[in-house]
Amino acid sequence: MEFQAIQKKKKIYQTIIDQIKHSIAEGTIQPGDKLPSERALATMFKVSRTSVKEAMTVLESSGIITVRPGVGMYVNTEANYGTLLEFSNMIGDNLYDFMNLIELRQTIEGDAAFYAAKRITKPQKERLESDYENLVVLSLEGKIAMKEDYQFHYTIVEAANNPVMLEIIKLVADKILIHLRESRAYSITDDSLNAQVIEEHKQIFRAIIEGRPDAAKEAMWKHHQGIKLRHQQFRINSGGIRNDS
Repeated sequence: MEFQAIQKKKKIYQTIIDQIKHSIAEGTIQPGDKLPSERALATMFKVSRTSVKEAMTVLESSGIITVRPGVGMYVNTEANYGTLLEFSNMIGDNLYDFMNLIELRQTIEGDAAFYAAKRITKPQKERLESDYENLVVLSLEGKIAMKEDYQFHYTIVEAANNPVMLEIIKLVADKILIHLRESRAYSITDDSLNAQVIEEHKQIFRAIIEGRPDAAKEAMWKHHQGIKLRHQQFRINSGGIRNDS
């Protein structure tokens, strides 16, 4: 397999993700293939190992690869690779595309929260409690908690027990994780914003656990409105808004 050296025009780890996804979608990398080591990938892309590690974290969390400690990184055989390239091209790195993605999540996850409050099983409830606790602990410690945030939301969609909803979320998982990383990296720098994010997740969690479907849907919808506002502010503060025309 061959990769191109990264041109530093956008986030390095995101470009790595895009190249690997394109290679999978085009068949250059096959499901089940072992990827080169982080060190080897860093040499191929001509970037730091930190950037490669960030990319692998997103790919693993989104279910595209599996990392086997001491063994290596493998492309999963169960993912829907036929649509990977299409979704990569559809959702870009600008604010407009981000807002479209949030609106998609707002629609799907709002209904997912509603149905989760009705349909959640005991094992799913236990997983959601664990996910929520992990997210809160790391957030209070001032850590980005990207994977934990994504897992909390994923478990809610899973608890809706609607496989179509779950498959759609899986298809955009890597984009969700990329934007989560940005948004949470911004929110944890401000105590009030961090507290707001924690409170939003608390309202969602309680409504689902207590079996209140309408409240769960409303809490999820408000959470995504908050994500929109925080990400807009992040873009403005970071200067990224100039590329979002």
